[in-house]
Amino acid sequence: MKIKLTPLNLVTALCLVCAVLLVFSKQVMTNPVTQSFNGLWIGICLLGAFIGFLSDMIFRKFIPSLGNLWIIECAFLVFTLVFLFILKGSI
Repeated sequence: MKIKLTPLNLVTALCLVCAVLLVFSKQVMTNPVTQSFNGLWIGICLLGAFIGFLSDMIFRKFIPSLGNLWIIECAFLVFTLVFLFILKGSI
C-alpha cells in the first residue's frame, strides 16, 4: 500500500497530538477541578481522529487519483467547518 499524504491525514495527526498534549498537561496536575474538562477535550480529540481516519479510508477507497482526493477532502473539511460554524451560531 502506497502512503499518501492527504488533508484528513493531517487532521487526524493534529487531533492525536492535541489529545496527547492534553493527557500530559501540567494544568491537570496543579488544578484537579479541570481534570474532567480536559477529559472531555481528550475524548473529542480522539473521536475527531477516529472520524478523520475512517473518512480518509473511505475517500481513498473510492477516489484513486491523489489530486482529486486532495480537492474532495479539502472541500469536505471546508463544508464540515462551515456546518459547525452555522450550528454554533444557531445555538
